[in-house]
Amino acid sequence: MKKILTIFLILGIINSTAIAVEFDSSIDASIRKDFNVETNELPALPNAVPTTNPVKAEVSTQTKYNPTGKIYTLKRGTKINLTSTTKISDWMHKGSQVTFSSNGNIYTKEGTIIPAGTIFKGTVTDAHRPQLTGNGGLVELKIDEIYLNGIMSKIDTKVSMANSKRIFLSNIKGKRTYWKNFSKVMTPGKKVFSATHTCAMAMMPIPFVNLFSIIPLAGGAVVYTLNLVTAPVITIFTKGGSLSLPAGTQFQIKITDEVKIKG
Repeated sequence: MKKILTIFLILGIINSTAIAVEFDSSIDASIRKDFNVETNELPALPNAVPTTNPVKAEVSTQTKYNPTGKIYTLKRGTKINLTSTTKISDWMHKGSQVTFSSNGNIYTKEGTIIPAGTIFKGTVTDAHRPQLTGNGGLVELKIDEIYLNGIMSKIDTKVSMANSKRIFLSNIKGKRTYWKNFSKVMTPGKKVFSATHTCAMAMMPIPFVNLFSIIPLAGGAVVYTLNLVTAPVITIFTKGGSLSLPAGTQFQIKITDEVKIKG
C-alpha cells in the first residue's frame, strides 16, 4: 500500500514540474515575440485612463445687507438699550473704538422699526487708571455711529446707564474708595486702643495694680489720636478702584438731538 502511494506522489511531482516548465516557456515566447531586439525596448505600456478635471463646487454668496433707501428719524430723548461686544476698561486709550448692538427694536418718528441687533460704534474720548486720593479709574465714551443695512449714519447721544448704574456726562468711573481706604489706615490705631483698653479693664479689680491701669489706657489713646491725625494725609496717597466692564455689559444711551438715519 505504501509503495502505491509513493508511486502516485512521484508521478504528481513530475506532472507539476512539466506544467510549470510549459507555462514558463509560453511566457518567454510571448516576451520574445514583442521584444525589439534592435533597440532593446519593451513594448509600450497601455495608455492610462484619462483623468478629468475636478469640478469646482459653486459657492453661493448672500448679500449681507439689503439697503432700502428709506430715511428713519430718531427723536430727541429716544432711549436705546445696548449690549457691548467689546471689553471696556480703564486700560484703554483715547481714540480706542468700542462696539455695541441694540437689544430690541427701536421705534422711529415715522412709526417704522430699526431691528434688534443693529450695530452702534463709539470711541473713548478720555480714560485714566485709578488715581490718588481714592479716585477710581475712568472711561468717557462717545457713541456717535449707527450702522443700518451697512450704511453708517452719525448720531448725537449720551451714555445714561452702564452696568445698571446711572451715568453722568458719559463718564464711567471706578469706585471712589477714599473713606474705605481711610478706614483701613485707621485699623492699627483701633487695634492698639482696643488692646490697651482690655488691659486696663483687667487691671482694675486688682488692688494697688489698679492704680496703674491708666497707663496702658492713656498709651492706647495717644496711639489712636496720632493715627487719627495722620490718616487723612496717608489716605491721600491711596488709589481708587479699577474699572473693567466685560463684553456683554448692558448700556443705555439717549439721543440728544433729532437725527435722520439712512437705511
